[in-house]
Amino acid sequence: MSVVVELSDSSFQSDVVEASGPVLVCFRAEWSGVCRALDPILVEVAKDYAGRLTVGRMDIDREPETYPKYDVTAIPTLYVFKNGEIVATRIGPASKGNVVELVEPHV
Repeated sequence: MSVVVELSDSSFQSDVVEASGPVLVCFRAEWSGVCRALDPILVEVAKDYAGRLTVGRMDIDREPETYPKYDVTAIPTLYVFKNGEIVATRIGPASKGNVVELVEPHV
């Protein structure tokens, strides 16, 4: 069973930028109800795409160095990284269908 990876400033380079496959990253904050509502969707997507997609989340309050480098100005921000580059973006609330539409072309 795949789980959502907790990303950190120190692990972002190896876990996301240098990853061998596509990575869905959710930049989020624990105090945001919209972000918390997205958590079970991320778990479902991680399970559905196990072995084809890594799903990670990064708390911008606990990990303040990485998100400004990627111009994250609102949460939640979902980025799909492939070969170290952002290939898809969604900002704001999302349903499972929205997330699947975001990642499907890149897996």
